[in-house]
Amino acid sequence: MRKSFFLYSINVLILIFFVVLLSIKSSYYVSPVILVALSFFYIFSNYKNIEYRYDVKKYVIFSLLYYIVGLFVAILNGDAIPSSFKADHFLLLSIPILFLLIRYRPNFKFLAIVFGVSCLIYGIQSLYNKFYLGLDRAFDLDVINPIPAAAIIMTVTLYCIALGLHYLEEKDIKMGAFLLFSSCIGLLGNIVTGTRGSWIAFPFILFFLFFKYRISLKKIVYSFFIFLISIIIVVSIIPQFGVSKRYQAALDNITQYVDDSNAYSSVGVRFDLYKGAWYAIQEKPILGWGRDGMLNKRHEQAESGVIPNYTKDYTHSHNQFIEQTYHRGIVGLFVLLLLIYTFLKYFINIYKSSSVEDRKIIGLLGIINILGLISFNLTDALLINKEYAMFFYMCNVVFYAMTINNNRRVPE
Repeated sequence: MRKSFFLYSINVLILIFFVVLLSIKSSYYVSPVILVALSFFYIFSNYKNIEYRYDVKKYVIFSLLYYIVGLFVAILNGDAIPSSFKADHFLLLSIPILFLLIRYRPNFKFLAIVFGVSCLIYGIQSLYNKFYLGLDRAFDLDVINPIPAAAIIMTVTLYCIALGLHYLEEKDIKMGAFLLFSSCIGLLGNIVTGTRGSWIAFPFILFFLFFKYRISLKKIVYSFFIFLISIIIVVSIIPQFGVSKRYQAALDNITQYVDDSNAYSSVGVRFDLYKGAWYAIQEKPILGWGRDGMLNKRHEQAESGVIPNYTKDYTHSHNQFIEQTYHRGIVGLFVLLLLIYTFLKYFINIYKSSSVEDRKIIGLLGIINILGLISFNLTDALLINKEYAMFFYMCNVVFYAMTINNNRRVPE
């Protein structure tokens, strides 16, 4: 009875987490908190039988290291605890969830359906916001910022493409067609968010998937990828979608920043924030300024004319790696890169070495999740955004747990 309860509850909670993530404000913590509660119940009642393999140890050690460095910097710089690094708590919460999911693995096909349904909902919601509600950029700022929303949609869209092609290769036509259809709706939904930075990883991952399936699904892959490219081209020339407007705005922003005619633009703000961060990092390179110190330093730079006055109220540097160095110094940047490297290397090894196709595909989804994180954070600092941070850590821990070998795993 307990086995079926845990398996059923885990699958339902994962479904709820992804489906309502962009629809209900602050819903991002509900399912994970319940999963943590289930995790502690499982751990305390089964601690003698829990397997603690090498890959699990690495996950725990590097996650704790990342969190401890954040805590140390907060204490050293007198930041408010725990509010100064709220999103980092989600990584900490993923540790007990990992042990639960290793024992009670989410169902692979059900997870694929969850991503397909979620992608469909995200895309429809985004198109509804844009064309029915008339928002300039899809998604209401009172619910979620369109930048992390776009990053989440793009990641799930890429999941659906990878899973769709996998199911077509497995001759499950209905499932494959559903996932590819969902990915097209998700792609349209992403476009109307007007977020350019979410597209950096897309062509590279798409090319890899094309290369992977170009022989086994030759006709389907060529047709689907031509169809995707056609959608992008057609949408780009339809004014209502705003693609050409956003593209031209990016070019104008760069030109105006260079000739100093208008620095106050999306691109110009980023350049000024990067400049201010670079000067500040040189002053305190090892452990950074802390959250409050970083914000105060930005005000000080604006008042002294180092950076324009309009940048003083920005709460982050629009680049996660610059932000991490500004906030936590070189030590903070090192533990972030170490964490990313550890996860990415693990999933690459799973993808390359696994002979079980489902496990191999989960490894691929893990790689997509990490590459998405890296690319999205080149133009924004999304790990301080609660919705995206929880989304990333939840995907990461689910994929990690589903690929850990465990002889005591309960059958799906």
